[in-house]
Amino acid sequence: MREEQRRSLEGLRARAIKIPLPTAHREKWAVGFNELPAMQHFGASLDLSDSHVVQVTLPRVEEHHRGGLGTSAVNGAVIAGMFDCALGVAGVLQFPDQRTGTVELSIKLLRPVIGDVLDFYAVAIKSSKSIAFAESELFSGGRICALATGMVAVASDKDWAAVP
Repeated sequence: MREEQRRSLEGLRARAIKIPLPTAHREKWAVGFNELPAMQHFGASLDLSDSHVVQVTLPRVEEHHRGGLGTSAVNGAVIAGMFDCALGVAGVLQFPDQRTGTVELSIKLLRPVIGDVLDFYAVAIKSSKSIAFAESELFSGGRICALATGMVAVASDKDWAAVP
């Protein structure tokens, strides 16, 4: 891990609120999440071994992940989806056993993402009884490539009454 990445992760961890689940529960949750079809399709994996930081890794960037601006850079839609995953998990874990979802996502692309491995780190930085605020950073080759912020909210039962 490069010095830039190490320092940045220390900063994220310093702003983070703890994931309110014991280690064994976090590990079981990650196993189930990694079995989801979307994670399998992306080729990504979730690591919840840290009590504060969510890590989502794309260990091998494939050709279908590329094409940003018509180049070999990772496509923005892939980056957005992975940020939604990392931020979403950081927020969702603040509300165990409640239906939640990402309600806001903002991304700042700092440089083209051209590496073969992507690491997304996310933390919840503030939480109330129904909303969590999260921050995330994308690293490739030990260099920061993008930042994101987001909000995750608890859905009310009436929001889901008409959904089959």
